[in-house]
Amino acid sequence: MFIPAQQPERKKLKKHQRTAVLAALHTLREEDSRCHIVAPCGTGKTLICARLCEDLAASGHAHRRLILFPTLDLLLQSIRVFQADSAHPGALIAVCGPLEGLSELGVPRAGSPEELADMLTGLDHYTVFATYAHLVDSGNFHGTLITAHRRGIIPPWDLIVCDEAHRTSGSLDKAWSIVHDDEEIPAARRFYCTATPRIWSADPKYAETLAPRENGLYLVASMDNPDIYGPRVFEMQLSEAISHNLARDYRIVLVAVDHPDLQPRLRRTRTARATDQVALMSLATAVLKTCATYNVRKMITFHKAIADATEFIKTLISTADSLDGEVTETSHGPVALRPESLWAHAVYGEAPDRFDKLATFRAEPAPAHLTILANSRLLGEGVDVPTVDALCFASPKASVTDVVQALGRALRLHPDGSDTATILVPVYLAAGEDPKDLLNADSFQPLYDMLIALRSHDLRIADRIPTTELTTPADQTPPAAAGSEPPLPEQSAEPSVELTPDSRTMPPFGGGGDFPEIVGTDGTILTPREIHNVMTLRTFKPHDMPNDWMDMTHLVTAYWEEHNHLAVTRAQAATLQTDPHRVDLYTWLETQRIAYRKGELKEWQTLFLNAHGMLWNPAEANRDTFITYAEECAAACAGLAVPVSYTASDGTKVGERLRSYRASAKNHTIDARLRAELNRIDPNWYPAWDYRWQTNYQTAAHRYRHNQSLTQPGDGRAYRTWLRHPGDDLTIDQVELLHEIGLADDDETILTG
Repeated sequence: MFIPAQQPERKKLKKHQRTAVLAALHTLREEDSRCHIVAPCGTGKTLICARLCEDLAASGHAHRRLILFPTLDLLLQSIRVFQADSAHPGALIAVCGPLEGLSELGVPRAGSPEELADMLTGLDHYTVFATYAHLVDSGNFHGTLITAHRRGIIPPWDLIVCDEAHRTSGSLDKAWSIVHDDEEIPAARRFYCTATPRIWSADPKYAETLAPRENGLYLVASMDNPDIYGPRVFEMQLSEAISHNLARDYRIVLVAVDHPDLQPRLRRTRTARATDQVALMSLATAVLKTCATYNVRKMITFHKAIADATEFIKTLISTADSLDGEVTETSHGPVALRPESLWAHAVYGEAPDRFDKLATFRAEPAPAHLTILANSRLLGEGVDVPTVDALCFASPKASVTDVVQALGRALRLHPDGSDTATILVPVYLAAGEDPKDLLNADSFQPLYDMLIALRSHDLRIADRIPTTELTTPADQTPPAAAGSEPPLPEQSAEPSVELTPDSRTMPPFGGGGDFPEIVGTDGTILTPREIHNVMTLRTFKPHDMPNDWMDMTHLVTAYWEEHNHLAVTRAQAATLQTDPHRVDLYTWLETQRIAYRKGELKEWQTLFLNAHGMLWNPAEANRDTFITYAEECAAACAGLAVPVSYTASDGTKVGERLRSYRASAKNHTIDARLRAELNRIDPNWYPAWDYRWQTNYQTAAHRYRHNQSLTQPGDGRAYRTWLRHPGDDLTIDQVELLHEIGLADDDETILTG
């Protein structure tokens, strides 16, 4: 008997994903609409896109969909997500160059405008996956999409989805920005998603800027421009994802070098280049020491050039061999620096074997006790790699996008439950130098680069770093966009060591001892062992950095003086006058609660918040925030007798919560303070009479108080019947309520229309 294979169960959307989908749906139901969302790497943006497409198709709003990606790797993995987790996607078609893996997925490829037009002929429901490159029409390259539209051989789109949407920002002259132009690429709806929104500004206090044209005009697609990207309907900060256990927290590890010659030399170089054996050997030692100290099993290292990555792998292997027998002290006792087995490779964008190496790196169980992948311009964006334990930035990275995209690889929740990722930054401290002293920009430039990039994505950093000290000057040339074409691979053999997963023998790391002697002024010969002996790790978490906390206290005070509490809702926070480049008050207060639970707030900060009615317990904060929602609901609806489907402007299900609280009141299990507050807002929120009577009364009361007709087109029969005859055997309280709005239980002239 044939038994068909069981289909894998569809993923269930998490709360933040449902919120993002619903928020986007609310906007995109209308034609000629646009919106965008911002969420950290690893929080499921592709799944959000898949379900959004599914829901828009189900409602008849989007059957012709175009989804754009910056890279082929991201295109391929997104097709897999749609096939597994999006119902009824229609025909799937890829518009790209030859791509290994498409045939396995059963997805045809259109390589020309004519092929695409032929594939779409006769179809009324389809999803086209394409790279942004096919929007380009210049020189000898004519992108399939832009050419097909200019020839008029394919219809407009119901929906365009731009993944990694920050890649479409910047100068409106660049090719990929044409996706915003409805005349060139016509679409009824556009949806943008990214982890790293780019805000382009002429303001010198922000890091990302553009030089003006000769006429002094700026033509810029900035992601804070609603005319181009639509409203931001959902945003999750990195620190929010961490606090809600959607991402891991992280530590930043620096290196202290107690040697009079080595430390200043390393400080000067900053980057472990292929030609600098001293820097490479020191970095390799720091990597091995970090892996041993923090039980790292998988690490990705980021290098500026291909030669740097490949030479680092060679040096790492030799260094590990040279450190045989050396240990480092950890919180769990001494640990060997030389791993039991090592798998170490370098990859880059055009390497012919990069997919094989990535597949091995992803494999579980891991190919070795320690697995390290050195990459040059490959893993920053759009390449699916597993959760790793650690990252190492072998060269300073000043690009916001590069750092945050890379960090997303380490902050995905780890299957083993470990809660902290490790970020190694090549800052070589002198003996006694304090990494918290961040006012010395020259000494700590690599760390500055990291923190500037993280500042707008991790609120713990954003609220603790002095803005004026950590921003790139406006006249500094912006870094090259992440994902731009990598240099051609250099003709050099790549050293690596591969071990089978079952191997338990010591790996043949290399010849060992084939480093040039480095002799300091004190006569010490600096081999890997000597570097290990003068090297220690210095660790701190984002909350260790200097506090610049005062800006938000003014907003706290203003809100408290107006409302006499700090139960701020998301909707309220969005209306407050705040710096658009700073976090909103709702999210900031959430961050302070997390910091308080971890013991990270100073005493004066705690005292300040206590004096303004701060609720430290999340359950209490949730309760008091709901009271604010209830106040807003009563103001808008004349009471709390609202349908179960009633939601606040930010999507909070107020009606469902009220129903739950009424059930708790009936069972005498409701919190006394909450009940008292709800009674204050609406004494009849839990009426002593039939709830349906109260809902009808509230509708009439709302209209009466706004000088409206008590009956209006669209009213249901039940409400009109109630108006004619509010009921028999009414209580004195009900009769008084009717008199308040000009009705009496014996009034025969209550209908006005």
